[in-house]
Amino acid sequence: MKNMSIRSFLGLGLLGVDMADDAVHVVELIRRRGQLACRHCGSAALAAGVMLEGNVEDLQGLASAVRLACRNSGSGCTRVALAMPATSLITHVIRLQAGLPEEQLEILVELEAAQYMPFALEDASLDFVILGPAPPLAGQTAREIEVLLVAARRASVQRRLDAAAAAGLTPVVMDSEALALQAAVGQDGWQALPDGGLAYQLAWGLALHRYAR
Repeated sequence: MKNMSIRSFLGLGLLGVDMADDAVHVVELIRRRGQLACRHCGSAALAAGVMLEGNVEDLQGLASAVRLACRNSGSGCTRVALAMPATSLITHVIRLQAGLPEEQLEILVELEAAQYMPFALEDASLDFVILGPAPPLAGQTAREIEVLLVAARRASVQRRLDAAAAAGLTPVVMDSEALALQAAVGQDGWQALPDGGLAYQLAWGLALHRYAR
């Protein structure tokens, strides 16, 4: 989550990797005549117990399935975007003073995050997104912004990163499944993938990070 950015990888290939409980799906996109299209896609089934309710139970089993899905897709891309399921995330919208430097904003986000997490801050992987100006409160004169705070247990995030690394891949983005699905819904093209594209929708949304969605 934090410290993972696609900015330095713009223009290079990126594979969206969906690690679901029953299968791994991967998608690589390409822009053709101004439209995004699928360049490669593939999947591999997961044996029972490899993933359980979004948690990685068998890291090597997951890594093997990721390798197979990549091979089935025909993609040679090794940079990947991953996602955390909603059940593993804590999200909260907070209000902060507008116009703060990024370093100060990060400190305040961490202080606010400690109030909402059921585990220690040092055990968390944090990220945040500025949503925009906050609606003014009665009698308020100072400008504020709304910030979406996203947190997950660091160990849960690391298990997915380790599985990707064990498959020979380099994670460069960690997103939330909800945001990736929302991004995919706003795009055409994924519906043409196998079985109406629904199984590939999350991977498609993750692959959009190549184009700085």
